[in-house]
Amino acid sequence: MSYVGIATKFFGNFSRSVRPQFLDIKEDLLRARMTYTLEEYLSTAFFTTVVVFIVELFLLSFIFGLFLSDIVLSVVLSLSLSFALSGLLFFLFYSYPSTVSKSKRSKIKKVLPFAVSYLTTLSSSKLPPITLFKTLSQFKEYGEVAEEAANITRDVELFGMNFSTAVKKQARHSPSKEFSDFLWGLNTVVTSGGDMVSYLKQKTDEFMNDYRRRITKYSQNLSLYVEIYLTLIITGSIFFIVLSSVISALSGGIGTIAIQGFVVFVLLPMLSIGFLMLIKSVSPME
Repeated sequence: MSYVGIATKFFGNFSRSVRPQFLDIKEDLLRARMTYTLEEYLSTAFFTTVVVFIVELFLLSFIFGLFLSDIVLSVVLSLSLSFALSGLLFFLFYSYPSTVSKSKRSKIKKVLPFAVSYLTTLSSSKLPPITLFKTLSQFKEYGEVAEEAANITRDVELFGMNFSTAVKKQARHSPSKEFSDFLWGLNTVVTSGGDMVSYLKQKTDEFMNDYRRRITKYSQNLSLYVEIYLTLIITGSIFFIVLSSVISALSGGIGTIAIQGFVVFVLLPMLSIGFLMLIKSVSPME
């Protein structure tokens, strides 16, 4: 039996009883494309939290018992820390589907203008809509959008859904509101017999204009980040090194070289990496 199966065996009934309080996780599971039912995911979360709590309680009680002579204090500290860490673990379980969904949403937003532009180019050859999405799904360069297209293709070709039903299903569970709105609009155009090529061209222009606005805003923010980096990190480090050298010379303190070495070779690279990660995280480009 798998780990999820064992967890469901022990906590399945309890998970079903508390299910109404965690319905928001269900939608996040669908948007994150996590192949668990709500009961399975909650059972896994509860089972893991309880197991970790028991292990932590015994381990921490043993550790505190070695350093503290008061047994009651050791037990109280162990219980408090075990509850805190287990609660944090359960919160991570609770927030993980939402985090994955938001990550997918960000990835879709970055490639959506180019994916829709590609669909627009394909549509000029008057191919059926499902053929457009099947072709799009084969281009892994479009990342999450290609996966969304692959899901629509799978529902039509393997599960026998018509194109409209598959598109509406994907629109309901897509992590990206922009892509969801695009699919709802496309479904309306296709089912009403409208001009799909014109619709795709309109959405391409709309997404590209939004992409240009985000690029412009990013370039402005990037200038601000560079100024902050030069002012606080570089200038601040130089000022600290000079000031610490002067103070050390006047006071005869020791260990200044070690501190300066830590700032230059450890702290400064860590802060620089942090700034690079920040810049990458807010970038509208891959």
